[in-house]
Amino acid sequence: MTHIRTLDRAATVLGLASIASVVFAWEGLDKFRFMTIGGVAIAVALGLGALAVAAGLLGMRLLALAAGLGFAVAALLQLIATASGDDWLGADLSAMSFWIGLAIGLLIVGTAPRTAARETAPESP
Repeated sequence: MTHIRTLDRAATVLGLASIASVVFAWEGLDKFRFMTIGGVAIAVALGLGALAVAAGLLGMRLLALAAGLGFAVAALLQLIATASGDDWLGADLSAMSFWIGLAIGLLIVGTAPRTAARETAPESP
């Protein structure tokens, strides 16, 4: 039986949040479009989100770290692109902020110590 740890569940949820953010690529959201995401940013959200989901489902800390570092690099590139007046990724600073949050969460999940819960057998009289 597979036991899903809390940290693994967190990595899965963070990955699913990234994948769900692709809904903001739809232009018809009008005032509910909280961030702009398109072009390469969609690939970033889907690819790194899938990596985070895989990290959670497989319980692999290294994958969570890789996804977290990927989101941190994407956020840094978006900041540089915005500062230089270019649009390499097709996103905005709201997407950058979202990616920073995902990066921090996944880096915490990847570096947190794993403790195994001990099952104690009931004492027999």
